[in-house]
Amino acid sequence: MRGEFKSTLDAKGRMNFPVKLRDELGAVFMISKTIDAPCIKVYTMEDWESLVAKIREMPQTKTADLQRFLFGSAFDIEPDKQGRALIPAPLREYAGLDTDVVIVGLEGRAEIWDKAKWDEVNSKTDSQSLVDVAMELGL
Repeated sequence: MRGEFKSTLDAKGRMNFPVKLRDELGAVFMISKTIDAPCIKVYTMEDWESLVAKIREMPQTKTADLQRFLFGSAFDIEPDKQGRALIPAPLREYAGLDTDVVIVGLEGRAEIWDKAKWDEVNSKTDSQSLVDVAMELGL
C-alpha cells in the first residue's frame, strides 16, 4: 500500500478508509501510537502479530515501556460496509487529529496524520538526509 489518501473525521470520530487500503489492510487491522511522530500507525494483523512476536522475544526489562506505549494504545479496527471506522479518542488526541486527515501508505503499513501536521512535516523534510539514504540504497 502506498500513496496519500485524504479523508475527514466526522463529529463521532469516524473516518473513511479508501477501498484500496481496506483491501490491502484486511477486514480487521490494528492502529496504535507512532513512536517517532505525532500520528497513528496502521498495521495489518499479520504485521502486528509479527511486531508482537519480536517484542516478546526480547527481555521484558528492555521492552516494558515500549509495550505500555504500543500495546496500551492499540485498537483493532473493523470498518463498516461504507468503509468508516471509529478512531478512538485517545489516539485522535495523541495525533492531534482535527477534521481533515491524511492516510499515508508505507508499503504494508500506513500512518494517519492531521492534514496540517502532515503538510508541516513535509515542508520541513531535510532533503539532504533523503539524498544520503537514497545514496546508501543506490537510488
